[in-house]
Amino acid sequence: MSPSLAVGLTLASGIGRFGDGPNDELALESSGDYTRKIGYLNVSDYTTMMKVENGVSFNSSNYLNSVWYQPEEIFPVEGTPEVRQHAFWVPVDSHYFALSKKLEGMSLEGCVNATTCLPRRPKVVQVESGCSANVFVDNASYRQFLRSKFGVTPIDMETAAVALVCRQQGTPFIALRSLSDLAGGGSAQSNEANIYAPLAAQNAVDAVVHFVQLLSH
Repeated sequence: MSPSLAVGLTLASGIGRFGDGPNDELALESSGDYTRKIGYLNVSDYTTMMKVENGVSFNSSNYLNSVWYQPEEIFPVEGTPEVRQHAFWVPVDSHYFALSKKLEGMSLEGCVNATTCLPRRPKVVQVESGCSANVFVDNASYRQFLRSKFGVTPIDMETAAVALVCRQQGTPFIALRSLSDLAGGGSAQSNEANIYAPLAAQNAVDAVVHFVQLLSH
């Protein structure tokens, strides 16, 4: 897979249903609006309901079906007017991607103030694939599921909007993101995003400025 961003990895754009089995047709699936080809999260695989019978504990089944992941609809400028296309993975520009490798090793700020610092120095890392969601992910298990199912590393909430417009307009695209939290991987008593968002924003600006300078060389 080329370096890219998954734009459909959201709970909201999937279809979560109660009742009926996973082999039953999804609503509007026959018209091409929904698909089960990309992947799904089977909620009942993660049930925590326990029953005890004859002294033996076991997971009780539930009636939750699956969350299905859907491509987004786009109308590219090079396409036929009013004829939709679908996009799930949006590839980044190969030249931009190669150039971004040079950002690795640049110095980033690690402290919000004199008393609040990250436990380890932040650094720029080039990743193969990321994803966007329209929900704030603060769940380590769901983060790990996305990693194992789709091979993505960063999860954000905004990049898909830019990626889809670039895909529609045929404009080169790359994403430079500064992560402010671990998507459920930190302390349950703290919100890393609330603490480190300003630091992440400043580091993102510094990386973008450096990248633009590389483009001009």
